[in-house]
Amino acid sequence: MKNRGDLSIKVFYLDKAVDPNIRMAVYSERLIRKKISFSDYDIVHTNGLRPDLVAFMNRKKIRYHISTVHNFVFEDLAFSYNRFISCFFGKIWLVIWNRADKLICVSRTMKSYYSKWFSPAKLGVIYNGIEETDNSLSPDIDVIRSINDFHSQGLKVLGSVGILTKRKGIDHVMYLVAADNRLAFVIIGEGKELQNLINLSERLNITNRCLFCGFRNNAVKYVRYFDLFIMPSKSEGFGLALIEAVQQKVPVICSDIEVFKELFNSAEVSYFKLEDLTSLSEALKIAIETGSVKADLAYVRYLNNYTASLMAGEYYKLYKNV
Repeated sequence: MKNRGDLSIKVFYLDKAVDPNIRMAVYSERLIRKKISFSDYDIVHTNGLRPDLVAFMNRKKIRYHISTVHNFVFEDLAFSYNRFISCFFGKIWLVIWNRADKLICVSRTMKSYYSKWFSPAKLGVIYNGIEETDNSLSPDIDVIRSINDFHSQGLKVLGSVGILTKRKGIDHVMYLVAADNRLAFVIIGEGKELQNLINLSERLNITNRCLFCGFRNNAVKYVRYFDLFIMPSKSEGFGLALIEAVQQKVPVICSDIEVFKELFNSAEVSYFKLEDLTSLSEALKIAIETGSVKADLAYVRYLNNYTASLMAGEYYKLYKNV
C-alpha cells in the first residue's frame, strides 16, 4: 500500500520491546499519547484491544476510526482465560467497538457473528493476506535434523504452528499420534498449554515421536519440511497459519469450523469433526491419498483470495471511500 501515491501512512505501536526481525516499509514509532495529535490524520485504523482502547479514549480527536476485528471475542477470551473474563472484557470490547465508525471483519463468518450487536452498515469484510515466503531463509538445523530422523524411521511427519492455548486443539492430534505409531508430530510455538501438552505426551508414551520446538522466528520456513500440516483449532478468527501452509503447497488437515470451511472447500483441504478421533483418522488417510492434488488446488485459491496485494487493494478502496 505504501506504493499508492495518494496515501501517507504512519504506523504507531504500543510496546517498548519490538521484534528485531520486523522491518517496516513505512514510517513507524512508539505511540506516546501526549506527543500524538490524532486530529492530524484523516483515518485512524486500529488492530487489537489496546489500540482500540487508545482510539476510544481519544475518539473526539479522531475524524474517522476503523478497527479490524480479528477474533470471536467471547469464545477467544473464554479459551484464553475463563468465562468470567470473557463475559466482562467481551462486553467492554463491544462498547469500545461501538464508537468506531467501521468494523472490518476478517471473514464473512465473523461478520455474521457480530451482526447480533452491530448494524450491517458498520460491518465490512476484508480477508487477511500474506506475502510470498522468502524460502531462502534458513531454518534451525536442530529442527530439520529431528524431522529427518523421523523420516528415516519411516514416520509421516505432522506439523502445526501457533500459540499453544486450549483453543488450538493440539491435544486432539496427540491422541491421534498415540493411536497410530506411523506418525510423528512437530509443534512449533509456545503458550500457556505447552507444559500440559508435554505432560500429555508423556502420559500417552509418545515423547519419542513428538518434537516441541518452542517459539521460532519465521516459523513458516519449517512448514515445507512437514508431510502434512494440521490445524485442529476449536475457534479461529481467520487462520493465517493455514494460509501459510497452503502457500507452501503442503497438504492440510483442519477442523471443520465455519471459518475454515469459508476459506477452503473439501477439494482443497481435508476436514475432520472436532472431538472425533475416528473422523480425524479418516481425514489423515484422505490427506495422504490426495495430498498433492488438494495442495495444488488450495494454492490457486490462495493466489486468488489471500495475498498481501489483494488485502492492500481492499483496504485502499475502503480508505478512499471513507
